[in-house]
Amino acid sequence: MPKRVVTDQQDRRSPMAEALDWVSRITTVALVMVVPGVAGMWLDRRWGTKFVGLMGFAVGLPAGMWLLFQMTRPRPTRDDSDGDDVS
Repeated sequence: MPKRVVTDQQDRRSPMAEALDWVSRITTVALVMVVPGVAGMWLDRRWGTKFVGLMGFAVGLPAGMWLLFQMTRPRPTRDDSDGDDVS
């Protein structure tokens, strides 16, 4: 059986679909950065502390940056010559 050549899916999407994809990625990164700090601020008010919000931002910002780097790095190309073809 001949191997199928898989084309890049992004080449077939409309510009609006690509834009919405990036909007969702950016929104996700922003939420990962901000939500832990906001939740920590809420806990600070509830518990009467002053450090949980700061800890939330200290965790959320690096986590958001890591996620951003993971999303924007180039994906490795699949090499079909390794013999993994299951027929």
